[in-house]
This record gives sequence, C-alpha cells and structure tokens, in this order.
Amino acid sequence: RKFLLSTYLQPRERPIAPHTIPIAFQEPLVPHIQIMFRNQYDQDILTWSPQGRLHQIEYAMEAVKQGGATVGCKSKEYVVLATLKRAASELSSSQQKIFRADEAIGVAISGLTADGTAAIKALRRDCISHSFTFQSQVEVCRLAGRIADKWQVCSQRAGSRPSGVGLLIAGRDTQGCHLYQVCPSGNFYDHVATAIGARSQASKTYLEKFHFQMDNLPLKDIILLALRALKEATSEPLTKDTCTIAVVGVEMPFRVLDEDELRSPLAELAADTR
Repeated sequence: RKFLLSTYLQPRERPIAPHTIPIAFQEPLVPHIQIMFRNQYDQDILTWSPQGRLHQIEYAMEAVKQGGATVGCKSKEYVVLATLKRAASELSSSQQKIFRADEAIGVAISGLTADGTAAIKALRRDCISHSFTFQSQVEVCRLAGRIADKWQVCSQRAGSRPSGVGLLIAGRDTQGCHLYQVCPSGNFYDHVATAIGARSQASKTYLEKFHFQMDNLPLKDIILLALRALKEATSEPLTKDTCTIAVVGVEMPFRVLDEDELRSPLAELAADTR
C-alpha cells in the first residue's frame, strides 16, 4: 500500500520547454507542405505552373512547329494555300495536308495529321448544319470561331488533351476573302499572310516584305509569292511531288491545283533569281 501511494504521489515528468533547450540541439521545424517539382506541372492540362503557363498547351504548340511548313496568302479577290508534302519513306505516299471543308472554304494543316482529320470532320459538320438550317453559306469567321471554341474547352476539362495541329482556314463569303489561323490553345487570328510549321519563321520574314502590295496581286503572282515563301522553309527544290497549292476566290470555288497547273509557276520559281 505504501508503494502504491508513493508511486501515485510521485510528480510526473513534464516536457521540457523549447526555450530551455540550447539552440544547437533544437531540431528545425519543417512544415508539412507537399512540394511540386517543375516537371510535375505538365502532368495535367488543368495545372498551372507558378509562371502562369499551361505546359500541355505549349507542348501542343510545339507539335505544330514540328509539322510540315504551310503558307497562306490573301489578296482582295483570292486566297492561296501552299504546303510541303512529306513521305514517311520512299515506299509510301505523302499524307494529305489540304482539305475541302465547303464549296468556298478550304483548310491546310500542320502537326499531327490524325488530329487534323478530326478537326476537318468537325468543320464539315458545322458547314452542313449551317447550310441546312439557314440555307446559306457559313461565314468564315464564324467557322474559325467554332473550332477555336471547341479546342479551348479541352484546356478546361480533366481527362482531355489539346489538339496537336494548327489550321489555316481559307475561304470566301459575302464579306470577301479571308485567311484565319487557329491554334491548339483556342486562339484564332485573321491574317493577310502567314506560315505555320517547321521553319515557318523564314517564310514569315519573307512575306513581311511584300504584305503591303498583296491586295492588288493577280492570281498568278500570289501563287508565285506563296511558292517563294514556302521555298524559304525548305532546303530542297520544290516540285509537283513535294508541294501542294490550293486556291479560292470571289468567283472561284475552293480547289487544289493539279500537276498541269503547277508546272508553269514551278518553272518560273526554278528560274527565279530572287
């Protein structure tokens, strides 16, 4: 009984206050915060980096830069699209890069061809739906805005990814001729002339020298200008097997030039000394 009483009355040990422990023996207080490394901000399309960037959007833009060069030029009466054709090997054919979306609207792509094909199908559905509902041709600006809105939604939904393709939409409507660029981020721009794809900056630099005189160029000269700009993006000579040209105009439906129509501008380009 005395043992139990003495154990009960024995004062308990109290924890030592931190200020009584020498600083040299105190453990640093580490907050329990989950630290994300820089390479972890691209795991999800919804995750912002501290610099205010969405890395997956930037990766999609990089996929466009790795695609084949595509050039677009516009005058008051015509719009011309020019693309480089690439083949996976000498035993295979090149992939199609220019598509017809409507009677007076065409699209050139650069980037992942599969994503571009899906975008073309969506554009064609919009054209058919608008024509059936309103009995008129859809405006080129409205069509570019629709596909841009669809791509922008992909940047706000988990489980989706941005499209790795860039579009150049050329068309003619009641307001005239138009050339729009649609980016994977959902932005779209109205251009007089532009270029996307690999080495496209060299083509843009060349087009900037002649943008002030494009409005009054005839069809022959604007086709030659597009070929010259496309030539700046490649070190190989342009031939009927390595490039594709498509045109649309005020009184001209969208169409891709055949080999006979390409022969004359390509011959003039080969003899060009500029």
